[in-house]
Amino acid sequence: MRTLLPVLCVLAACGTTDDVEEEFFELEDVTQEVSDLDAAARTIGEPQLAGAIRFLAHDLLEGRGVATRGDELARLYIQTEFETYGLEPGGVDGTWEQPVPIIGITSEVTKPFTVRSASGSITFEAPGDYTAEASRPTEVTAWGDAPIVFVGYGIHAPEQDWDDFKDTDLTGKVALVMNNDPDWDPDLFEGNTRLYYGRWSYKFEEAARRGAIGAIVIHTTPSAGYPFQVIQAGHGREQFWLPFDDSTPRLQLRTWCSDEAAKKICALGGKDLDELRASAKRRDFRPVVLGVSGELATANQVRELRSANVAGVLRGSDPALRDEVVVISAHFDHLGIGRPKRGDEIYNGALDNASGSAAMLNIARACAHLPNAPRRTLLFLAVTAEESGLLGSKYYARHPTFPRERIVGNFNIDGINIWGATTDISMIGYGKNSLTALAERVAARHGRELVPNPQVELGLFYRSDHFSFARIGVPAAYFKAGRDFLENVEGKRRVKQSYTAVRYHQPNDQFDDRWDLSGAVADTRLIFECLVEAANADAAPSWTPGDEFEKLR
Repeated sequence: MRTLLPVLCVLAACGTTDDVEEEFFELEDVTQEVSDLDAAARTIGEPQLAGAIRFLAHDLLEGRGVATRGDELARLYIQTEFETYGLEPGGVDGTWEQPVPIIGITSEVTKPFTVRSASGSITFEAPGDYTAEASRPTEVTAWGDAPIVFVGYGIHAPEQDWDDFKDTDLTGKVALVMNNDPDWDPDLFEGNTRLYYGRWSYKFEEAARRGAIGAIVIHTTPSAGYPFQVIQAGHGREQFWLPFDDSTPRLQLRTWCSDEAAKKICALGGKDLDELRASAKRRDFRPVVLGVSGELATANQVRELRSANVAGVLRGSDPALRDEVVVISAHFDHLGIGRPKRGDEIYNGALDNASGSAAMLNIARACAHLPNAPRRTLLFLAVTAEESGLLGSKYYARHPTFPRERIVGNFNIDGINIWGATTDISMIGYGKNSLTALAERVAARHGRELVPNPQVELGLFYRSDHFSFARIGVPAAYFKAGRDFLENVEGKRRVKQSYTAVRYHQPNDQFDDRWDLSGAVADTRLIFECLVEAANADAAPSWTPGDEFEKLR
């Protein structure tokens, strides 16, 4: 009675018995709601994440290459998990899968890249100096002594009053192009924040639109965000495409070269690459004909393949909102079997992205654990062929299994925190839409801070599957590990930073029992709560006024 008496006195001071009873039951309802959410979140733990990562990244799955046995095993595992959680199939014709047709092209260099001028010639070696891949489904692709033209950043952006091409005709020519976009003026191309104009994929697309038969992107580690070995790992490997559209201009060959090789190409024509780069930083820059020609040819094996996206659905509980869909996505593919490194030819992709798939699966299980489903419908989407150009998510965006206008938001997971707990968590796409404010509220409830991506120069918003949703107007974002570790801050930052240099897209991206998954648990639980909050909100997510994707909604 000594325990209850103060409580009863406080309740009596609140008003009538009816008032007290009403307030008591309102408080009880809130407490129950919080405890239900917390109980569901607690189903996400280190053993659950580790088990899924360990399986998906195991050698038995052979790196989960597109349309391989490992691809099929990963899909079977994911859909089996979805079924175990009690989700509904979200694929086509009542199945768990959405088949994705894919064209595979394996290119073998038959004429090495040779550059000629009046003063001599240089023959480069692949993949030491360059890499080459066909971008047409033909038996042979080639440049035959095609003039090489330096086109600066290779950008045409009328809204920025920027045109690197001016009136230069690139028909039948090869464009030598810098990676990145202008980054020295905060009022130009958003300063140091890389836009899609700075992505290598844009460089190839724009060169093709200009009539070029080839393009060479100059690699530097700062402009790419990763070392040249990442590019080299793809040389000679089968490349994947969605079925080709004849109305879309395509290059004969897409090529990367090292910075040193680019300097030699320019020098053979009597030009200095550093001086050309400096001239490209002006609005009045005009393409420079280098006075050299390039020859390169590949023989190609072309085949038709089929992979699939895997989709599970948790139907919304609110009759007024259940037709709206919030998507959480993660790609399950990786690079399969490739060029051996230290005797290992299996590119396991443990962090990239067995870990993201594991997080998505854990979030799906947590959502299914809720006694009442969120108001909006949730789509858990495991996509294929992200490493080949976001093909699975791109295909889904073109052929959604729900009406496109009903897909109102997307959270994407591409890698999780394997280095330990942090006080912060980073959002790629910070400030671009209302998901930022939502995630800030959720983070604050846990005493954490949502921070912008600290590496804005890498253009990460355009490099994973949420981009496919943004391109059809769906507000999207994805999370990355924070930097403010709870312990051994500098040491853990060094280990985290070394991943890109040492393990990214390499065979040694493997599961390790020594990983500290405490941060992964905290981050995955936070993303789970963000997903539930987005699905329960009165208003659907929206783009920030003036954002580049707002007009697409």
